[in-house]
Amino acid sequence: MKTISAGNGTPAGPRASTTTATRRLRARLAAVAVCVSAAALTGAHPITAQEGEEPSVWDGVYSAEQAMRGKKLYEATCSRCHGEDLSGANARPLAGESFIRDWGGLKLDGVLTRAMTMPPGASGALGEAGYVDIIAYVLEVNEFPHGEAELTAERAGDVLVYGADGPDAVPNFAMVQVVGCLARDDRTWIVTDGSEPIRTRDPDASTGDVLALTEAMPLGGNTFELMYVFPDPDPYEGHRVEAKGFLIRREDSADAINVTTVASLDEACRP
Repeated sequence: MKTISAGNGTPAGPRASTTTATRRLRARLAAVAVCVSAAALTGAHPITAQEGEEPSVWDGVYSAEQAMRGKKLYEATCSRCHGEDLSGANARPLAGESFIRDWGGLKLDGVLTRAMTMPPGASGALGEAGYVDIIAYVLEVNEFPHGEAELTAERAGDVLVYGADGPDAVPNFAMVQVVGCLARDDRTWIVTDGSEPIRTRDPDASTGDVLALTEAMPLGGNTFELMYVFPDPDPYEGHRVEAKGFLIRREDSADAINVTTVASLDEACRP
């Protein structure tokens, strides 16, 4: 695969491992074959895990008592930077749309890994159990339901984060990956026949197992304007490409991607 461009953005939070990215792409390819609308089945409520399915933040994965302990730790060690109401002060917000934008589509162990690097200059100072309790409090503030059992570090690796719109909804400004055909519309570069955008934490061109899965992704019916592509991707016009960057949703025109990379997957663009 050839890479022609790299953009100017940096994703929030830690990069996912290749193994995690591979699992997510495999799940996405499986979902293409059998796609059922969550909204049609459940109205405004997100689907909860059934037997044999991976749990999510909507399945009561922490206890109320645990969130109470986490609140005390948060107020003592985190609120100065992240705000008393988690809305952000001198650091990123941990509640609302920002939380889903940063962590939607990923597992809670990623949140834990990031949390354990805090506070600055004293990473790990609260102990693993303390950080898990703080995550329980963050889930409570974000209005995810509590249950009877407490969240643990081991269990966090199984719990998927997503918002009320469902696990496949990609929020505005999230870093995404699409596959499609590179074309030029007047002076603007676009991706036509684009796949549905999927979340990624890696701003660079895919490699290894992830590249193999990317090459197998089917084209779709979406068009994306590519913003801030540099250098000019002239050599790849007409190619099947992978594009990564920050998703910009629009109501009155095609969605855009603030590009971090465009890479050629094939010299011809075909289904």
